[in-house]
Amino acid sequence: MKKIISCILSIAMLTLCLGGCGRPEEPNDEKPDAVDTDYQWDFSIDPDSWGQDNSLDAYSAVVNMPLLTEEPEEAVGGGGQRLFLGADRAFFYKKHLLGTARESWDELAYVDADEAKGSKRFDFGDWLYGIGPVAGTDHYISFGYEPPEEDEGENRYFLTERDENHQVVREIPLDFLASPADDLVLPDYLAADSAGTIHLVYQADEGQEYLLVSPEGELLSSTGSSASGLVPLCDGRIAFLESVWDDEGSFKRTDLQCMDIENGKPMLLASLKEHADYVTLLDEKTLLYADREGVYRSSLNGENPEPLYRWINHGITIGQGGVPAMLADAEGGISLIYEDSENYSYLCLQPTTEEVETRVIALAEINVTNGSRYKPIVTEFNKRYPRWHIELKSDYDETALLTQLGAGDGPVLVDTGLMGFEDLEKLWEPLDAVLEQLDITEELVPSVMELGKIHGVQYGVVTDFWLYTLITGNKDLKEWDYDTFLQCIADSPRLEAVHDIYEGGNSGDLLFMMYLSGGIDDACFWDVEAGTTNFDSSEFRQALELAKKYFTSKEEVPYEKSMLEEGKVLVNRMSIAAPQDVAGIRIYYGEDANYIGYPTKDGSAHYITSRAPLTIRRTATKEEKEVAIAFVSFLLSYEGQQLLAKGINFDMSVRKDMLEEQIASMNRSTEAQLGTFSRKSIRLGDQVDIELDRSKLMHLIEIAEPSQRTS
Repeated sequence: MKKIISCILSIAMLTLCLGGCGRPEEPNDEKPDAVDTDYQWDFSIDPDSWGQDNSLDAYSAVVNMPLLTEEPEEAVGGGGQRLFLGADRAFFYKKHLLGTARESWDELAYVDADEAKGSKRFDFGDWLYGIGPVAGTDHYISFGYEPPEEDEGENRYFLTERDENHQVVREIPLDFLASPADDLVLPDYLAADSAGTIHLVYQADEGQEYLLVSPEGELLSSTGSSASGLVPLCDGRIAFLESVWDDEGSFKRTDLQCMDIENGKPMLLASLKEHADYVTLLDEKTLLYADREGVYRSSLNGENPEPLYRWINHGITIGQGGVPAMLADAEGGISLIYEDSENYSYLCLQPTTEEVETRVIALAEINVTNGSRYKPIVTEFNKRYPRWHIELKSDYDETALLTQLGAGDGPVLVDTGLMGFEDLEKLWEPLDAVLEQLDITEELVPSVMELGKIHGVQYGVVTDFWLYTLITGNKDLKEWDYDTFLQCIADSPRLEAVHDIYEGGNSGDLLFMMYLSGGIDDACFWDVEAGTTNFDSSEFRQALELAKKYFTSKEEVPYEKSMLEEGKVLVNRMSIAAPQDVAGIRIYYGEDANYIGYPTKDGSAHYITSRAPLTIRRTATKEEKEVAIAFVSFLLSYEGQQLLAKGINFDMSVRKDMLEEQIASMNRSTEAQLGTFSRKSIRLGDQVDIELDRSKLMHLIEIAEPSQRTS
């Protein structure tokens, strides 16, 4: 109880000092200087810069092309694929499975360093049962077999080398691999080195085997192996990757090894203790590897890594497929294949020799454990506008950042979740004229954009929002203020808890902070305008008793509709972060669910809120502001909102058209989340009613008050 009183008194004293009693004028309290609202910003894009890479890293791209195969509509599934590199070409092999074997076919697509592309089709009878590179060339080698003429015979295996025009160069019999007709022996990986030696990795009865085969098809050696891929090197050799794990099953390192042709034994070339998508050599003394952040070179033992090409600097997002192939050439160039969220691409990198003028600004964002919410859109922005670059940074100390911003320096774009928004008005650039010039205001939900205003001026933008309110089981109660709310608690004889869930222990301050205070200007026991408090009263003492009685729980109060209907719980807290959450409330509580809202001095209130606004530093240069404004424009565009919506930290869109799409996307399989902390899930099923739920959601958005008050 002493903790509750101390907390309340501290807030009350602070409130009155800031409000009713006033505070001394300081230089920082002065209103920001007037802004020229007629200024026309120039954030047009140079059309000649489209697709050009920047020079922010040690390497720059000279080719970045999609590597695509056909997508037959009648395909019934994927039958396997392989991606590999030639000297000047990237290959994508894919098996297209259709209704029958005779209808199915194999495809080998390619793009080359001159940005030419093509595709070869292999129909039934000419299928490829494995494919790989021929080091140092744009040839490729494939694995095939011929079944016996009679069922009792054996399969005949062979290799076929084809040139860049798909013409057969040679066929190599593999007589030592004969097998019964009903037992195919197919390799996991295959490649040929520059001397013509064939490298095969396949699964045998005793485990995985690594075979070296002469150019004439004779078996040179067979060694047990756990190779996870064959790696062509720039000197014409074929290496292989092997992951090493400790006795507890934890990753230790990736070894890059090469088979000694003379004795058939593996030789260690390099080792990397970091997780990587691909590991190879840049030269005989330098390790080259790619991970989810970029391309690096290091010593052969992985020490002293140097970033060569960071994906985010060039608008590349690495997807689940990662980097399946990478190759260095003798002149230090690097080619690789990467997968983004949509497809595979062929990327050719050369050392950066010419500086390209690039406007670089930093976006300071709050560091969160589940990843950057801005990264997808920053990456796409950097890809679209290579001469303008946003650098994401989250390693700020709050005090140091405030000092930096106060001195007129620091990041140009600021996620105000780092240090606050409304109290730092002088730091932010007014955006009303900017939004007017962008001609975007009518496309945005006005009450959501209010969250980015200070004293009626738009200083920040928000991208998405959610609502929070209260549901009560009292169907006759339509409105309440603080007095009514407290009286409802006192008049509920079966009440066990005010709301649905507690962390246990004494949390009586929640009554005052959550339900009896809507902010400095709206609280039950003080009046900022009059500069008075009302703590020495029977009403306050009654509230203390209620806090002690109903906000102390040894066990969590269950989130159940019956608790509300039976009067054992007064309210359930609702956080509406998606349109389907309204549908979930309707299904669980019924169509007449009583959205009572939070009590205030003047009656019930529902709240609309968002994450902290994104702002532009007022003291940034004109050129920096133009880049920032271009980013804000993209952030609020339909495409930008689509990108943000793919992340896990996106709720309901600030864009009206995008919000309508979110509403229309509800279907039978959609899952709604009920409550604020208990998060009970409910599937919509056959109770989908988009129009009814849209009407309720839009009504709540219309009457909700913009607020940073937490539920």
